[in-house]
Amino acid sequence: MDTVEPAARAVGGVDAPAADGPVPEPPPVGVGFITALSGAYFGTWLALLPAIQITLALRVQQIAPDDKAAVLSLVLTAGAVVALLGQNVFGLLSDRTTSRFGMRRPWIALGSVSGAASLVLLATAANTETLVFAWALTQLTFNILLAGLNPVVADQVPPSQLGRVTALAGLTTQLGVAGGAFLVQALLPNLTAALLVPALLCLVGSGILLRVLPDRHLARAELPPLTWRTWLGAYWISPRRAPDFAWAWLSRFLVGFGNVTLNSYQTYFLMDRFGYDEDTIGSVVFKVLLVNAVCMVVAGVVFGALSDRLRRRKPFVLLSAVVLALAHVMAAFAPSLGWYLAASAVAGIAAGCYLAVDLALVTEVLPSRADTGKDMSVFHLAQVLPQSLAPAVAPLFLAIGDGDANYAAFFLAGAVIGLIGAVCNQRVRSVR
Repeated sequence: MDTVEPAARAVGGVDAPAADGPVPEPPPVGVGFITALSGAYFGTWLALLPAIQITLALRVQQIAPDDKAAVLSLVLTAGAVVALLGQNVFGLLSDRTTSRFGMRRPWIALGSVSGAASLVLLATAANTETLVFAWALTQLTFNILLAGLNPVVADQVPPSQLGRVTALAGLTTQLGVAGGAFLVQALLPNLTAALLVPALLCLVGSGILLRVLPDRHLARAELPPLTWRTWLGAYWISPRRAPDFAWAWLSRFLVGFGNVTLNSYQTYFLMDRFGYDEDTIGSVVFKVLLVNAVCMVVAGVVFGALSDRLRRRKPFVLLSAVVLALAHVMAAFAPSLGWYLAASAVAGIAAGCYLAVDLALVTEVLPSRADTGKDMSVFHLAQVLPQSLAPAVAPLFLAIGDGDANYAAFFLAGAVIGLIGAVCNQRVRSVR
């Protein structure tokens, strides 16, 4: 167990004594807390991820139908850059928050309320410039929310429950996508409702967690000085000091890049390859995501239990990347929607396997309990950067050949990059 400074000693919602010594293990968490935490994550992904995959693409098509791919790349890139810069600052501030409401609660509340407001602006944007600004604001505000949410597992969950809780938290990602897709297809063609109803549910989920969270508390007198080195440190953890964290970060970045290549352009791929239009694409994407989510949940439960039984994490990361690469190949050459649905099922199995072990592995290699918020924000960069870089390089692959957009080349590139990421994960030494 890491030895930390007095500022990090309040865990499990109790202000621990300031005497030097190891951080005490948090007490076990109950079903109510686990449910509330999973619900808050689910609400966050319900509002954010379907916007990335469905509604944002449709808003771009409404505003710039003749240049939709290029404009979508611009919007996604701008949002990802803002997210890249923003969450680390708020993660650092979360670690230094001395509010009587706790360290994480203020950021969860601020992020959920401002995130919902930013989706209102996204729903009403009338031109490309406003759309770029609205999506950048959406990414910033939801990353404020995540800066408060992401440290909660490390703050509150003891190692004996880490695998189960992180598996549930990880599964909420795809459940949020599928649930959001269901709402979107039910509410389309009313894009405003398709954006705002999930935002309201996000507020509900965050509000329930705020009611039950036994938040850490930090005394103002315990704060170390805030210097320019502290701000720069919000974006960096030395690979020499924390090599396992560095390998886990690189692995998440590369595997995440592979995922983005398939997910971000899925709507356009289905429309261009199989001829669906704006009125029908919502229900089609919902079917795809439902198949993906069901397979992911089943795989997550199975592989999570198997991982706990075997006490192994890394082999499952490697297995998931191989299966995900297969899904990319199937999608790239899909001759029909049925074939693409099969590819989505395979991708769901891969995602379930990956999410069942990845967050637990990362939590076990965090460099310090004193800087949980900052360290989780640094790790979150490995998720944000692919969202920025993949759309930026997508036109290079989509332009290969003389015909229509070459989605196959982009999907296959993502498969290769994801496999490399799984190999990097095998270099982590402190986790089996």
